[in-house]
Amino acid sequence: MEPHINAIAPGASSRTGVVAPLLPLTSNRVCAASTLALAQEIGSQTESFLARFARLKSRVLAKRPILRDILRKRGGETLLEYASKYVDVNLNPPILQRQSECLSVIREASNERYGHDVAESVVAQLEKYYFVSTADHVGPITHPFFVNANLLTALGIRERCNPALQSIIVLACANVSLNNSSFPRGLLFHTCKEGTLRQERLSFLPSNCHSCSVYNFRPYTSAEIRKVEKRLTGLKKEGSVTVPVADRLQSIIHEIYDRPEILACRSYRDQAARTNRALWKRLFEASNVQMPQLLYLDQEDIVVRLLTRYHLDQDTVINHILFDPAYERYVNEYFDGIFGSFSQEDATGTYLFWALPKGAKINQQLWRRGGELITADGSFRVTLNSDALRAAMLSGELIPSLLLTFITICFYYGLKCLGGFNQVNYLTLMKNAYIKMNVDLGNYRSIEVCARAQTKEICDGLTLAFLGYDGGRVALASGLDLILYGNNGSFDTLLRQGKEMTLEEALNPLMPEIYRISYDEKEREADLLSVTEKDINQLTSLDRKVKPCITLPDT
Repeated sequence: MEPHINAIAPGASSRTGVVAPLLPLTSNRVCAASTLALAQEIGSQTESFLARFARLKSRVLAKRPILRDILRKRGGETLLEYASKYVDVNLNPPILQRQSECLSVIREASNERYGHDVAESVVAQLEKYYFVSTADHVGPITHPFFVNANLLTALGIRERCNPALQSIIVLACANVSLNNSSFPRGLLFHTCKEGTLRQERLSFLPSNCHSCSVYNFRPYTSAEIRKVEKRLTGLKKEGSVTVPVADRLQSIIHEIYDRPEILACRSYRDQAARTNRALWKRLFEASNVQMPQLLYLDQEDIVVRLLTRYHLDQDTVINHILFDPAYERYVNEYFDGIFGSFSQEDATGTYLFWALPKGAKINQQLWRRGGELITADGSFRVTLNSDALRAAMLSGELIPSLLLTFITICFYYGLKCLGGFNQVNYLTLMKNAYIKMNVDLGNYRSIEVCARAQTKEICDGLTLAFLGYDGGRVALASGLDLILYGNNGSFDTLLRQGKEMTLEEALNPLMPEIYRISYDEKEREADLLSVTEKDINQLTSLDRKVKPCITLPDT
């Protein structure tokens, strides 16, 4: 997930507009002819690559029509121009009538985690700027994708210069396994040894819990902090980490992760949220820049509070989705097959909730069978009535699915949710399905609220923070990298990057990855699979725009 972008030597532009490598100078006619032939060959290869990239991009966007529309309308905007519009939200009367319920729950959760003053500032912000990010997974804010998503949001907030905008409010996904590629178990940072970029990991949680969900996982302990410190000492002794970097890391662990109030937390997700707030404040310490504060709440927790308080015993469309047999056929007809929902034919996803029975470590699928939700093997079942669902949700045995989460916060309450290139597609498809279901059922107020829901804002996958290493090579920076290697010019470099790079330029290097996600193995074309992120960066001259805001020392 970390692109290596190599700088290319300056040279004359070909007629395709792409910078070609410098050719040797010579007065020999034979050599000159050879040089001309080589130049023609390079030009031909460049044009061939650009044709393949254009075809790759066309195939990706055919599968991602929402992404195609976003690029067509806003692809030429700089990242800063794009992010400054995150705060533009629909606050129409139907959404406002429901907003107070959503905000009361967010106030409660914020107060429990961060205290009264923060909770009040969060609600005051959301009353005017009714948007959050749903891009992140719960875990330390070190992975480049989540760091960049929040940096972009922060720049958008700073651009507005509005005192009411004090926080980046993230409803993070806690129902993610600890072995997720975003490494929710611990800290990520980079070192450079003999010109090679190395990713180092410091894990707070043991390796035998990889398949467990963060949602219900216990807090890390002081004994596990000691193990992290021992690992760090080992990296220092073997020369993988310099003494100054190791000492800085030791200080961060002691001052942020080893505090008594953090060790006293009742869950890992609570620890992650509280420590992320403290870690975020240090990202640009060397630049002496004041950033909006980063506040994590758990999206599943917010949904559980909303469901148990307002929907299990009241006549709402969500109540009917949960309990009314007449709604089941519409849920099956319109949501089956959408990413993040479920597929009964393929036996993927789950029906509205995931099950995590007492004593189990791994989430289990649930399927609706009559008046119950049942696992495939029948070992766990919940009766579809308000008392049973309330008890199972409050005990942690039922976890709201992605579909139920967005039905609740986005389609029912109208909250604008920033996400990634996947989210803009599946969330829009879910929205269309929700509207179709309510059209068939004649729920016109539900249609009016959902029709105003904003589902097409990207923040994840758009990269601003790069690190330099090995005399000119570039890769994505982690959150810890920004703290460990930052200088007083790091923030200014990041800001310039946001003012120069366009939305389309930032998404182009992701096209090979999105292609693989979008097409089954048998559908993929070999020549398109050969298009790499590195090629795209070089042959579209993007690597010339990328400026690292930090540089790693070599060891």
